[in-house]
Amino acid sequence: MRISDDPPHPPTATADPATRPTSPTAGASKEASKEASTGAASGSATSTGTVQTVEKTLAILEVVADRGGATAKEVAEATGFPLPTAYRLLHALVSADYLVHLRDQRRFELGDKLRALGALAVPRPSTG
Repeated sequence: MRISDDPPHPPTATADPATRPTSPTAGASKEASKEASTGAASGSATSTGTVQTVEKTLAILEVVADRGGATAKEVAEATGFPLPTAYRLLHALVSADYLVHLRDQRRFELGDKLRALGALAVPRPSTG
């Protein structure tokens, strides 16, 4: 399957749903999008890009949690990610309520969703 070099467009109705154009890069990282636009992406390349994005996101969450909060620069330095990548992923986590951005301190801290997940992970007493 050849992927067009044109930017993705919203799907349009066609007579055959199997031929409807889809965007294999929807929600994927920039790296995966770049691979897809050059025709180098396959199902596994997109999956690899998605897995790498998840791994980066988890690394960021670990840094913020371990430090009790962190600036974007601290996250970038601790993870080795470029600062724009750190900002992009931090803001995605803020948008999803996993982190909060304390603008006056320029820091990111754990958000309500992450705290709720943590509370669910507390070991429960054995009943038997």
